[in-house]
Amino acid sequence: MIRLGRKILGSLPAADDDALPDPRALAMIDYARTHLDDGVTLPAAAADVGLSASRARHLFVAHTGLPFKAYMRWLRLAQAVSLYATGRSLTEAAHDAGFADSAHFSRTFKRTFGLPAATLRLYHG
Repeated sequence: MIRLGRKILGSLPAADDDALPDPRALAMIDYARTHLDDGVTLPAAAADVGLSASRARHLFVAHTGLPFKAYMRWLRLAQAVSLYATGRSLTEAAHDAGFADSAHFSRTFKRTFGLPAATLRLYHG
């Protein structure tokens, strides 16, 4: 795996029991990770844990520090970087991770990390 990719993935919020004591927040994280390819929404994750979307939104932010949509963006970025590290092109990785196109992935990557996504090519080896 590329060094930059490891660094990025290592900076993602972790879902461990100490950081997130509420089991519903943990269950939402698990639901998001296992249904990432299905286009997860907050209402779907909330329903899975038996909460209203409004209550789930507040609970998730309280226990992760991130809005659910931002967490989903982290997961998709991580998936794209991981796919790229396995040999897929940036375009393929972006599409497979759920981005509309490689330009969308590149804008999101730059906005999130302050570097162009093409920087990953420098570390791919």
